Amino acid sequence: MGNFFSGTLRLYKDAYSGHPREIWVLVMLTLINRMGMMVLPFLTVYLTTVLYFPLDEAGLLISAFGFGSLGGSFIGGKLSDRIGANKVIALSLFLGGFFLMIIQFATSFSSLYALIFTSSLFGEAYRPALMVAVGNYVPKSESGRAISFIRLAINIGFSLAPAIGGFIAATFSYSWLFWIDGTTCILAATYFWIESRNWSRKTINRAENSVLVEENIRPPYKNGLYLFMLLSSFLYGFAFIQWFHSVPVFIKTDWGFDERYIGLLMGTSGFLITLIEMPAIHTVEKNKKINPSILVGVLLLAFSFIPFLLPPSLFFAFAAMFFFTIGGIFYLPLINATALNMSPDEKRGEYMSWYWMMWSMAHITGPTMGLSFIDKAGFSTFWVFTILLTVISLLLHQIFLKKLRDTSH
Repeated sequence: MGNFFSGTLRLYKDAYSGHPREIWVLVMLTLINRMGMMVLPFLTVYLTTVLYFPLDEAGLLISAFGFGSLGGSFIGGKLSDRIGANKVIALSLFLGGFFLMIIQFATSFSSLYALIFTSSLFGEAYRPALMVAVGNYVPKSESGRAISFIRLAINIGFSLAPAIGGFIAATFSYSWLFWIDGTTCILAATYFWIESRNWSRKTINRAENSVLVEENIRPPYKNGLYLFMLLSSFLYGFAFIQWFHSVPVFIKTDWGFDERYIGLLMGTSGFLITLIEMPAIHTVEKNKKINPSILVGVLLLAFSFIPFLLPPSLFFAFAAMFFFTIGGIFYLPLINATALNMSPDEKRGEYMSWYWMMWSMAHITGPTMGLSFIDKAGFSTFWVFTILLTVISLLLHQIFLKKLRDTSH
């Protein structure tokens, strides 16, 4: 028993040690930002139950976030290559937070669409810039661990924010969520601007295990393997996004559990990620089991929708959340690192912009098509469709990872 505990402690120590100061600052920045992230998990519920938009219109409004994210990802990646990732991160957080606070004052479809789009346009430029910053300060062999460390900060914040946000929305009002979310974005921007003023980009050997150097000097839209990875990940992303839009609506309207339970589910998910992900990814990278771990992550996402075909139950809701969470633990940091490691230094921002544009497309099509599908065919049919889509994603990932492995040797 003593050896077990000492081995576990050593695993955690190894997983968290050795990160450069820049990564620690990026982690703290993300933690501040995500602790205030209270709007997005409840935005669909807010639009349908407070402003009384029908599901199809709510889906269109949520798609504004996706379109803004699409533009923000493109601009953020391009600007990162031109003016530097650090400046993009600070500007993105500040302007995104400002417009986020204003959304609460909009009630018409057009004004909501414009403000959600603008907030996302500025706020989502942060994502590719953050990935570029990681690539600037760590070698390829540590990319997954560094990204997982940042995701740890995301999920510490996310384990608290939805639970607190659900309580505030149910007890007080939704306007508090917009104020808190916007303010923490601006605080995070201020903190990062102060910390990063004197940083200089380190010379990092990113040539380790390089993948198709000849192809990687091309722009991403001419890199066939990279595009195939984006397609595989898009199908995963479409299903993954349902957990932040269709699933909360289903849990409240079909299963009858209010925002407090939705917040508890999301908060528990964040807690599990906080507890498990860092040592799990450290072990996966150390034992070179990245590819099978990615496939397990996709498979578990498919499993996460099966409990929704069963009778209403908190047990089934938590079982679904467990599959979703463990799947994300194995998939997200490793596929992020794979995308980062396939990008050349000179075009890292452009490659990361295409990667996050793929996720933006999932944000656009996921809620729009998902909620519209549900409105016409019902939740059960949609869950079956989503499971099948995730299985297709699994097959495509198998093909991609085999080609990636063959090209690396």
